[in-house]
Amino acid sequence: MTRRIRHAIARLAVCALAATTGMIVSASPAQAFGQETFGCRVSPGVVLTWNNPCSNNRPASTYNAGFKVNNLSGSGYTFSWSYSGPVLRVVAGCTATSSDCGLAVANSDAVISVTVTYSQGGLSATRSANAIIRQYCGNVLC
Repeated sequence: MTRRIRHAIARLAVCALAATTGMIVSASPAQAFGQETFGCRVSPGVVLTWNNPCSNNRPASTYNAGFKVNNLSGSGYTFSWSYSGPVLRVVAGCTATSSDCGLAVANSDAVISVTVTYSQGGLSATRSANAIIRQYCGNVLC
């Protein structure tokens, strides 16, 4: 093969790869409002996924019950958070611009219920989740 032919074939391969990559990227479906999920997890702990309900699974004097709205479709969201149960303090988030809310909870039998209403582009939805805290006595459940 001559040098010119090899060069032309290489260019053609690069163009084909670029065109295919562009098609793959542009073929991804756009995520729309309404596909959001809401869940919680408790730390310290070993469960790193966002579930509803969630619970503690390790002894600690204080837990962080984290709640999060996932699968957001772009920007421009606002959030309104409310919670009930024996919360010691807000650790992080829980504001009109945060998609998450972290709450400190003592080592006691308790249920922390969190509700979030989120809005984007004139649409809104409300979701709720519960963190179940079980009291530990030493290294075992009481």
